[in-house]
Amino acid sequence: MIGKLGLQFRILNPRLVEEKMEGNIPSCILDIAKAKVLSISGKVRDRPMIGADTVVVLNGKPMGKPGSLREAGEMLRMLSGRWHKVYTGVYILYNDEKSDSFIECTRVKFRELPDELIDRYVSSGFPLDKAGGYGIQDMGSIFIERIEGDFYNVMGLPIGKIWEYLWKRKIFGGDAHGTER
Repeated sequence: MIGKLGLQFRILNPRLVEEKMEGNIPSCILDIAKAKVLSISGKVRDRPMIGADTVVVLNGKPMGKPGSLREAGEMLRMLSGRWHKVYTGVYILYNDEKSDSFIECTRVKFRELPDELIDRYVSSGFPLDKAGGYGIQDMGSIFIERIEGDFYNVMGLPIGKIWEYLWKRKIFGGDAHGTER
């Protein structure tokens, strides 16, 4: 996704184990995004680093990545026919040690999902590495009836807003590094 900005970049794996979220969900995901960047900051000196973390929230409760196919199915059944929120926390660290951070929120409405469709999707294995057990960029796209907000935020990286921050800092023309989610 970040390639859409026209920047050269490299994905670095952060040395971080994501913890369960307690307290304010948006603050927690922003803390995780920052921790991801700081865990790789010694590896990069000449470019901005971008870290992000995404969570699906249903009725105020976070739904991270499912731990099993069974859990993925349970998540999708809970989301079926309902609105939920997708939050992404983004932390950007620049060469001059200054930083920017923000939280993006998108509301998503799922269609009523038949069990057969959920079972087929779950058996594909797609849900296992996705917050809420679905990916809007894969077969999970058919689950979505309506979106209010940034489509790319639901994919896990609100590139339009990232572009705004990088543009304000006159970053274009150089390279950027990011961390995997």
